[in-house]
Parts: sequence; C-alpha cells; structure tokens
Amino acid sequence: MLLSASRPALAQSTGSVASPVIKPGATFGLAGAVGWEDGETNFAHRLDYRQTVGETTRLSAIAFFNDRGGAYRFRRFAVEAMHQFASDREGWSSAAQARLIVPDGNDGVTGLRLAWINRWKPAVGGELRLIGLATREFGADRESGLALETRGEATWAIGADTRVGLQTYNRYNNTTNFGAFRTQRHSVGGVLKGSLTDTVSYRINAVTGMSEPATDFELRFRLNVKL
Repeated sequence: MLLSASRPALAQSTGSVASPVIKPGATFGLAGAVGWEDGETNFAHRLDYRQTVGETTRLSAIAFFNDRGGAYRFRRFAVEAMHQFASDREGWSSAAQARLIVPDGNDGVTGLRLAWINRWKPAVGGELRLIGLATREFGADRESGLALETRGEATWAIGADTRVGLQTYNRYNNTTNFGAFRTQRHSVGGVLKGSLTDTVSYRINAVTGMSEPATDFELRFRLNVKL
C-alpha cells in the first residue's frame, strides 16, 4: 500500500499480490504500513469496507492515507467491484476486478483500473498467484494509453498460519510508450506473511529493483486488522 512511483494517485503497491477468493459477509478493515525505500522511511494507512453480494461478487470502498511527498494526509478514495468466476479449492481460482481511483484534488488524476487475478494450488502447501492490470487515466493531466502491470507470487506453507516465498512486480509503462526493459520498473524479492489471530494478519516484503527506474531496495511491514 505504500506508493513508489512518480504518479502517486495511480501507482500500484509493491507490497501485495491479491487473492481472487471472495469470502461471505461484510467487514471493516484497517491496515497500517511502514516502508523503507533507498533509505527513506514512509508511513501509510488504509480504511476499507467490503460487502459480499451473493456468493461471487464483492463491493468495496477504500480510503488511503500516507506521507509520501510531504505531510501525512488523506490521498485518495477508491470504489471497487470484484467478481469471482472460477473457484477450485485445490486448483485454479480467478476473478475480475474494477477499481475507480479518485485523488483528493492535489495528488494526481482519476483512474480506472481493471485487473485479472488468479490463484493456483499445484501441490500441498504450495500456492501461485498471478495478476494482470491495466489502468486508464482521466483528466487534464492524464497520460495517454493504458498503464500495464503484472504481479506474481509463489509461496509455501511453513506452518498452519505462515507462508514464505518470492514475489515479482513489473510495470511496463503504457501502450503508447511501452519501451525497453531498462526503461520499465521491474522488482523481485521475498515475502513472509501470515495470521496472528482470526482478525489480525501481517506481511513483510523485501524487494530489489531489476531495472534502472525501479527502487534499488524496498522493505515493508504491514499489519491488517478486520473489525
């Protein structure tokens, strides 16, 4: 949830690779994170409300706060809809997600992000996740074309509530200026995540940049609480 790109309103996190699985019910959530990027410390928080409609659709409202680029303050608001169209407890699960991102007026442009989220469980204890994202900006300062990203994660269970593995984050510029690998943002690293209780979970990420525009080194710790 900590932002690390030159366009803060629409930059995607290099902290999470989401799951496509929708759980029933409604939840309030609070997440807090601290990150270190090339020696700079950043703080961020997120408040969200999620409501499942039927068995395969979830609606969410999310508010983001952070201190990137200056004083800690509210940065942007998002509304999101996700529909899970494939579900296999031991195999492949998949969902389509749409998120409308509205900045506070001083923190970037409005954007619509579409995502295809996938999860596989190819072996006992193993899990693979892969996400494709495309974002369209709106407004006077928008960039043309679609901003393109992929994220991947491979983890293995090392306990009942703990997983460890590898992650990759890839930002391919956009469809009007795709560019070469060296002009894009590519990062890889490790992740440790798990649950402390039924309502509290954590995630620790450490990634390093593989291309020049990417941050050289990022370390993040995030704590999530479901209310």
